[in-house]
Amino acid sequence: MLRTRYDVFLSYSRSDTERVQPLLHELKRLGYRVFFDMHSIKPGEDWKKRLNRSIRASRTLVLCWSEHARGSEYILYEYSRAEALRRLVLPWLLDGTPLPAMLGVQGIKEQDPGKVASMLRPRLGATLTHRWMLQAAVAAVIMLMLAFAAWRHMQPPPPWQFQGRVYDHDTEMPVAGVEVVVNPDNNEKIGKTNDKGEFAIKLPAPRPDTLPDVVFRKDGYTPEEKLNVMTEDQFKVYIAKRKY
Repeated sequence: MLRTRYDVFLSYSRSDTERVQPLLHELKRLGYRVFFDMHSIKPGEDWKKRLNRSIRASRTLVLCWSEHARGSEYILYEYSRAEALRRLVLPWLLDGTPLPAMLGVQGIKEQDPGKVASMLRPRLGATLTHRWMLQAAVAAVIMLMLAFAAWRHMQPPPPWQFQGRVYDHDTEMPVAGVEVVVNPDNNEKIGKTNDKGEFAIKLPAPRPDTLPDVVFRKDGYTPEEKLNVMTEDQFKVYIAKRKY
């Protein structure tokens, strides 16, 4: 697909060049990219192929219509091709010559090129430069979002917290200083209860439904037993003192 290069394809008769050039300068001053054959077609270039490519590469066609334009095969080809490609055709009436019936649009009758450019501007919309800048900004945001998503995907999931309370079996009071061992065979992930009998141990994801063989131990209490602990809610355990 041919990339859009021009905001405006300026279609005019060479006999109207002096009247059309001020509009060309005004459109360029407003930042629009304009195809103007005297400036855009190189010597020796196949003009018909160049015109076809340029019309396809333009968002709109401004038709500078006059008695001279009505008699031009080039002009007929340009606006017919623009219509076929569904490009917006915006006529500027340089004299009282009626527009071709096939266009079916109202022409601008104002003769001052500066005012004509102002009247065309709402139909032309943002310039290609601004559109490209916006597209580049949107593309950059999308790339950043994709990069962030990829980075997040590569990061290990955050740890989860195994927590609960330990109580004295007889008094039902919280017990401080109880060792909590998640993997007693390797003596790993040891935590201790605080003054309120609470413990919290961070464990690597994913979070299992149960933790097997959890041990709670403290001097003065009966030997530890391995427990199968549910991880869904805060865990509570009661430990009994040794009987002497």
